[in-house]
Amino acid sequence: MAEDKLIAIQVGAVSFVDEGIDRVLTEVQARAGVNALFLATPTWTRGTGGRAVPGHPIPDHGVQAYDHDYIGGNYAVTHPEFYGGTDIPPVPKNPEHPDFDLLGDVIGEAKKRGMASYAWMEESSYIQAVRDIPNMPKSMEVDVHQIPSSRPCFNNPDYRNWHLGIVEDYVKSYDLDGLAWCSERPGPLNACLAGPISSAGLTCFCRHCRAIARDRGIDADRAIRGYTELLEWNTKLQSGVRHADGAFSSFWRILLRFPEVLAWQNLWTESQRRLYRDIYGVAKASNRNLEVGWHVFHDISFSPFYRADQDYAELGKLSDFIKVVAYNNCAGPRFHHWVHSIGTTLFADVAIDQVYGFLQGLLNYDEAPLEELPQVGFSSDYVRRETERAQASVPAGTKIYPGIDIDIPVGFTPAAAADRAKRFESVPGMRTGTALNTDTSTGDDLTRSTPEAVKQAVLAAFGGGADGVVLSRKYSEMFLDNLSGAGAALDELGLR
Repeated sequence: MAEDKLIAIQVGAVSFVDEGIDRVLTEVQARAGVNALFLATPTWTRGTGGRAVPGHPIPDHGVQAYDHDYIGGNYAVTHPEFYGGTDIPPVPKNPEHPDFDLLGDVIGEAKKRGMASYAWMEESSYIQAVRDIPNMPKSMEVDVHQIPSSRPCFNNPDYRNWHLGIVEDYVKSYDLDGLAWCSERPGPLNACLAGPISSAGLTCFCRHCRAIARDRGIDADRAIRGYTELLEWNTKLQSGVRHADGAFSSFWRILLRFPEVLAWQNLWTESQRRLYRDIYGVAKASNRNLEVGWHVFHDISFSPFYRADQDYAELGKLSDFIKVVAYNNCAGPRFHHWVHSIGTTLFADVAIDQVYGFLQGLLNYDEAPLEELPQVGFSSDYVRRETERAQASVPAGTKIYPGIDIDIPVGFTPAAAADRAKRFESVPGMRTGTALNTDTSTGDDLTRSTPEAVKQAVLAAFGGGADGVVLSRKYSEMFLDNLSGAGAALDELGLR
């Protein structure tokens, strides 16, 4: 039945300000059968906030101009009483639309149309605007040289309580139906394998993380030695130096000598998961009927190592739903880059086509030839496979909502790169061209969303057993005909 399936769309404040609440709700409901809104707040990233990314197409609705001064922040009203457990002040109001209350102004209008509202919360850990918040720099992760990095530590009490304050504020102050939280971080070992890296990406060894390690019997100093050797291994490979025994064997030898490397990656992953657990607990204690879940970012589709980290069975124990990123169109160029990048580290001694074939086997894919991926993307069958895999892994009762790619930007543009540089929207320690979700493809023939491709992706998601879908990344970059492709799929399935 249609009422059993969530048809959500991610949408930011700028769309309602530019186009009006009524018009946006009318368009998304009529074209795509949307019955739920993922309202992006707080956010500081271009992935969920602002208009179209500079240098990429502006869609056929909204203001026909880029918002070059976009910064981000809280798009709701802050209630200071919820932030007493941290030295970090309440999340600052965004400077773009300070008089617009995304949650307060939209939720009521959505309910009149039978639409649910979720707070779509983006950690934005790698953005300079987050570090500009007073006292936030004191919560930064610490690298292998004991130098503070530029992402907050999950185990820092001030940072944890700050996020829990935002959750309690939103849930108690607004009539929300759900909450979706997004944290796009790979952890130190995954970062080291993904391409060129510096010491700033090998974290965290702060006193809070060391205390947890000590309680678990993990030797932090040996973990630091192991990661320092991995940094040297990575650096030599990037400079063209090859170990006599090969890149993979030399990597494996470091793990054998320093098993603390794996233990520290696991500690990092579990620290992230503990924050999920606490967010879930605070949200449910504030409103037990709230649906709470997580966005699992695109690396789970590319890296078998990150896939092992992000165990759906474990995540499902503290989730009402998981939003699985299954962005098939942009997956092509992104995976093309990822394969070439890991081909400079762990698989540096293997021909790149062999690396691609090996990874396809590990990930259970059957996609186009590697060098065609930027032009054709991934197939809709990838969406079905990822949905089925998630459904087979989670505990009974945890819902799977695949994210559906509608006009997510593809290809490198100088304007987008300049915008990222201006905003410091990059991942600490990961050098240029190796940041998360990187796409360095160029050309006029890159893959693009179409109404039919969107339709097939939605059909594939439900064919894989999805409990709903989340139309992604943000309405402000979607072309209306492509959005209608989602509605066409629902019509074919009899879901509206």
